[in-house]
Amino acid sequence: MKRILIPIAALTILIFIAGCSFFGGSNTGTSGNGQQSSENNGNVIQEPNSEKGSEEDVTRTVTVYFGDFQAEKVVPEARTVEIKAGDSIEKIIFDELAKGPESEALDPVIPEGTQLLSVKTENGICTLNLSKEFVENHIGGTAAELMTINSIVASYTELPEIDKVQFLIDGNVREFFVHEALDTPIGRNESIIKK
Repeated sequence: MKRILIPIAALTILIFIAGCSFFGGSNTGTSGNGQQSSENNGNVIQEPNSEKGSEEDVTRTVTVYFGDFQAEKVVPEARTVEIKAGDSIEKIIFDELAKGPESEALDPVIPEGTQLLSVKTENGICTLNLSKEFVENHIGGTAAELMTINSIVASYTELPEIDKVQFLIDGNVREFFVHEALDTPIGRNESIIKK
């Protein structure tokens, strides 16, 4: 009986020690769930928010929106995406928006050269930190700005954990895009979404 209990006790202790170090032992830039934290030597990095705990690649369908050619409505496109371990669904959505629409009847919404500097979702607000090219390379005009903003917001608010989107440009809140306000989180506008 002792021969069985000693190895079981040793195994239990090893599992306990391994579990303690995984859930908060050393501080190596990961949070308790094994994901990278938002600060790493002062640099902001992307935080995996969705598919938490997933160590495997996941295939999922997401809906992204693009402006119609009349600049009156945003139109959904379904995309099947692969979310690799460590990626966030928020980053994947940005990447899909940056690829542009599959339909030739729709217009792209992410200006050329725009980079996603960081993304974080907290308390229902997705904060997108975009590079200055988002503003500098935009085609301009109130209607085009509305298409860009509403396409992005509609795409992100498809996720149940996101109610609004806060835009940052190079880490700073910008009062206006050029014509449209960007200084507060923006919610979904159902009236501009094509059904």
